[in-house]
Amino acid sequence: MADQESDMEYSSDNDYEFEDYYNSGLEDCDIEQIDPKRSDPEYFVYECLDVEEVEKLLNESVEKLSNVLQITPSLAKVLLHETKWRTDEVVEKYRNNASNLLVSARIKAAPAAMAMAIASTSSATAVSIPLILPTVAGQLVPGPSSNPAAAAASTRSSSPPPTAYRTHLCPVCVTVQAVDKFHALSCQHSFCRDCWAMHFEIQISQGISTQIGCMEQRCDVRVPEDLVLNLLNRPMLRDKYQQFAFADYVKSHPELRFCPGPNCQIIIRSADISPKKTTCKVCTTSFCFRCGMDYHAPTDCQIIRKWLTKCADDSETANYISAHTKDCPKCHICIEKNGGCNHMQCFNCKHDFCWMCLGDWKAHGSEYYECSRYKENPNIAHESVHAQAREALKKYLHYYERWENHSKSLQLEQQTLDRMKARINEKVMKGLGTWIDWQYLFDAAALLAKCRYTLQYTYPFAYFMEAGSRKDLFEYQQAQLEAEIENLSWKVERAETTDRGDLENQMDVAEKRRTTLLKDFFPTEA
Repeated sequence: MADQESDMEYSSDNDYEFEDYYNSGLEDCDIEQIDPKRSDPEYFVYECLDVEEVEKLLNESVEKLSNVLQITPSLAKVLLHETKWRTDEVVEKYRNNASNLLVSARIKAAPAAMAMAIASTSSATAVSIPLILPTVAGQLVPGPSSNPAAAAASTRSSSPPPTAYRTHLCPVCVTVQAVDKFHALSCQHSFCRDCWAMHFEIQISQGISTQIGCMEQRCDVRVPEDLVLNLLNRPMLRDKYQQFAFADYVKSHPELRFCPGPNCQIIIRSADISPKKTTCKVCTTSFCFRCGMDYHAPTDCQIIRKWLTKCADDSETANYISAHTKDCPKCHICIEKNGGCNHMQCFNCKHDFCWMCLGDWKAHGSEYYECSRYKENPNIAHESVHAQAREALKKYLHYYERWENHSKSLQLEQQTLDRMKARINEKVMKGLGTWIDWQYLFDAAALLAKCRYTLQYTYPFAYFMEAGSRKDLFEYQQAQLEAEIENLSWKVERAETTDRGDLENQMDVAEKRRTTLLKDFFPTEA
């Protein structure tokens, strides 16, 4: 019994020794932490927020600025909106020169405009008061006396009339009303309550909220939010105004973006204002965080905007390239492209060729993938204007044809994926494996779509690049990526008869080509 106890004790101590042995040095071991920003060029940190969360975020900024500068929340909101919600910048400018900040934010009129407004308002008031004889308790108040001395005595002895009985002429509706029915902004332009309310209704019906300005023709002073809400009587208009104002605040905030998905209320927030891919967690819509358009790496936001504009302008010229059929370069039989892969095999003569350049596919297997590269005419500068125009169109069509082709290939490969799902479903129903066993095929199809999408957006990038060593490097990497994508597409379309190891190896090569190109050419600076 004692021996057993000693064995147990020894065993326990031995366990501790092994534990100490394997754990020793872990604290001192310098394990290199891989920075995902460096390893993955598309790494992006963001969060998806709903409307309530964003309203809370904006209200916190408004409250903070209001407390620091001791100003009203309405004024704080206008200042933040005007300076793109940079609180520190507002505080600094306000403390350095508050008047200039208020003028630049259109909260306060410029001194010259203010003097003119005061002069015109006092003039209008002086004219309008004698035009009406207000009544006091049903009795007519005497107008100006014809006797100047009596009038002067009356003026000296009488106190100013109460506010309720002072009148003013509204320059919009040209009616004289009591002064307490008028409202004026900081510019001193005064209008009656009904005209202000009508002005707000018209502006809101046009989708304008935070940019509602003074009704005076040459005045650009902004109407504060509290005055608008105070004069709007209809709850529906108030709600619409607040919705439009909220949208304006989000659009002016550099860290916030509305999800462009249909009827989606999610707002994306990120401190990194980069042209990175953002995917909504609700509607799964993907877009570029910086510009809000479709994700377009490696092309930057300005270039893709120029490219899409050019495509829209030249769409009629490029219509002829949208045909789906070409002749086999060997037997000249008409062939229709029914898959995403550009590696074509004629069903008649079994000739393998490239759909883009109609060249022998064997020449595309290695080395340079020439059909993706446009060959500039070195003597074009000495040609006529018409020749230069034809060359420019030829260059554009070269890139547009490949851009459009990869777009169509994406659609065709989606059809291939749908057919693959149907066939795998049959196999699963027959007991030939489970969905997990066939998951690698879906992973391959998803990676193929990802790589081809990137390849599609390399063509606008190449079109606007200037000739030089950097463009040569880009076109080389583009060609390598295209070659690996076509190999992957060929194997995915025949995935059920392709060795799994061979397919996964091709996936790894294609993804590395894509990542290398993005690391070298994707503009990620904010």
